[in-house]
Amino acid sequence: MHGPVAVGGHAPCGGRDEQAAGELVINGRFLCQPATGVQRVAREFVLALERLLVRGEFPGLRARLVAPAGAEFGSLNLARIATQHLAGGTGHYWEQVTLPRYAGGAHLLCLGNLAPLRSLIAGAPVAVMLHDQSFRTFKGDYSLPYRLFHEVVGHFLVRRARPLITVSQTEAEAIRAANGGRPEQLVVAPNGSWMNDEPAPPRPAPDTAAPPYVLHVGGFSERKNVGRVFAAAEVLAGDGVEVRLVGRPNARCEEWLEGLSPEVRAKVRFTGFVDNAQLTRLYSEAACLMYPSLYEASGLPPSEAMRLGCPVVVSDLPVLRERCGEAALYCDPLDAASLVARVRDVLGDPVLARRLSQRGQARSQIFSWENQARIIVRALVPAS
Repeated sequence: MHGPVAVGGHAPCGGRDEQAAGELVINGRFLCQPATGVQRVAREFVLALERLLVRGEFPGLRARLVAPAGAEFGSLNLARIATQHLAGGTGHYWEQVTLPRYAGGAHLLCLGNLAPLRSLIAGAPVAVMLHDQSFRTFKGDYSLPYRLFHEVVGHFLVRRARPLITVSQTEAEAIRAANGGRPEQLVVAPNGSWMNDEPAPPRPAPDTAAPPYVLHVGGFSERKNVGRVFAAAEVLAGDGVEVRLVGRPNARCEEWLEGLSPEVRAKVRFTGFVDNAQLTRLYSEAACLMYPSLYEASGLPPSEAMRLGCPVVVSDLPVLRERCGEAALYCDPLDAASLVARVRDVLGDPVLARRLSQRGQARSQIFSWENQARIIVRALVPAS
């Protein structure tokens, strides 16, 4: 980023004439979207950057979070990052038309896989976090218009983003492999492990009076291996183990439930979306997290579970090896019996469960949102 960094405080919507070209503008469209993994990462980045600025890191940096009219800034409680609503539509229109008009020559940071095409084509300084390209592999999870739009934008991202950012070494290699070796330089900024980098609450002692439950956190899609999640859940429920499934149920969930016996169905619970307090409690009290995803750029739920001392069983994928190391048990994601076997190993061996819990808590300390924010800011502002 070139030129003096300017702009601070909160301001009403205004044009770029009043803004210095060197400021960092953060695309806040994520505040208007459902809080799935990408949006949670964006929120954690903003909060981490705020903490760094409050503590005096990057003393010359001033940043502004801009979002469509109606976006809610209050829960972020920002003091050092300015916030601003930009009137002019919502969704893709706001991001592709309103945002680039405002950003002008400022360095624009987009944290959610997309950026304004107009800015990329014009060669404006746009940094983009590209989490994954799962739409290419798991086409059934995405509509044709979605895939075509991301293909077009992705073409320019890998050629024009300054810089392109991703969240794991494994994903960086996958991006290059899918794009003919481009870009040669990728900034790898790993995700953190727990909300706001706060110390995780202590894991409660097992309640011997309460039956154990196995947890799954994530969507019910092909990419998340929904068929084998359900197959494993049915077997475990048949063992008498409660299975709690966190995420928004869809038609496939209802169809599966209808085919279960009353005894098995009684052991299966769809929680829907949960708030942070509920998610904390679920991780803290679960006997095990099962996460047999077929594709991940990083894997946020296993990291969160490990931070809270919950043993994890994950797919044997390079990216999850990169993330979890020796702190997890690994299953064959193409074999539901492998998943069930590893979960049974945890449930049946308290010593193993305790060892995984301790290793997971230690492993999770490697990753923090503040380190991610430092990596990104230093890539944007090399002199900082």
